[in-house]
Amino acid sequence: MTPDLLLQSLRTGLTPFLGLPLQLEPSEVPGVVLGAPFDGGVLNRPGARMGPWALRGASLGIGRLPMPLRLQGNGADEIPRGFAALDWVDGGNIPTRPFSIEEALSAVQGTVTAWVAQGARTLMLGGDHLMTLGALRAHWRKHGQLGLLHFDAHPDAGIGEAWGTAHHHGTWMRSAIEEGLLDPRRTVQIGLRAPRFESEELAFLADAGIRMWTPWDLRDGRLAAQLQGDIARVAQGPAYVSLDLDVLDPAYCPAVAEPVPGGLSVVELIALLQPIHRWSAPWVGADVMELAPTLEGAGDSARVAAHLALQLFP
Repeated sequence: MTPDLLLQSLRTGLTPFLGLPLQLEPSEVPGVVLGAPFDGGVLNRPGARMGPWALRGASLGIGRLPMPLRLQGNGADEIPRGFAALDWVDGGNIPTRPFSIEEALSAVQGTVTAWVAQGARTLMLGGDHLMTLGALRAHWRKHGQLGLLHFDAHPDAGIGEAWGTAHHHGTWMRSAIEEGLLDPRRTVQIGLRAPRFESEELAFLADAGIRMWTPWDLRDGRLAAQLQGDIARVAQGPAYVSLDLDVLDPAYCPAVAEPVPGGLSVVELIALLQPIHRWSAPWVGADVMELAPTLEGAGDSARVAAHLALQLFP
């Protein structure tokens, strides 16, 4: 954000993400940031519907030129990067009214579809992770089956009927696979560690061919080459990146719907995001989800989330 844009935000009270131009109607732009203010699919700790506002506010004053990693002594293989989100716009929030899951999914799909039809890539700020399903449906209509790089403490492949609904924030991955939106051979889940109620969820993912990584796997140096190969395979076609903030240890990001101890550090997660900048083609869609700024630690969590979103941009 330039000083002029910062002063403009201070004068107007508007805080578009990273100071991007605010543009509500779809048009031909390289990319758009969209808020998904919905948490009707959250099972435990609500508040994520306020996530887009917190993320935008936390981005106030953040520069759009990432610090070179070589200054941290870790840049031997670094890909040179320019300003993030060059010529992108902030498209405001998707009108997800709070009382209908199906209506919210439809709103996300419709809004993302409208921008994608104009050639835009999308970054969604949430918000309930279930809304990722709406974005995947929209991108599938444009690009066909997608590869998915999914950062999360939970596999999100549960069966919704146990809670009296077909969909909630722990079911979207199963739905995306069953609907054929994802190419399972190019789908990788990173950071899984949350205890499950039963084993069917993981068995479903394994049978589908999904690659699953726990934090302990990630820290095993013997598996480093395999991990890099899995991440590279995601981009052997159109790719989507989904980041649930609970992939982080609660010490770094406590204001999420379902915090799980034993997660990644911020530094570890930023390192895991670096390979996406080596992909031959950039991701077509991405999201940062489940920030719940009504919970303890909201300010610090939102700041972490905003910086992670910045790291997603090529």
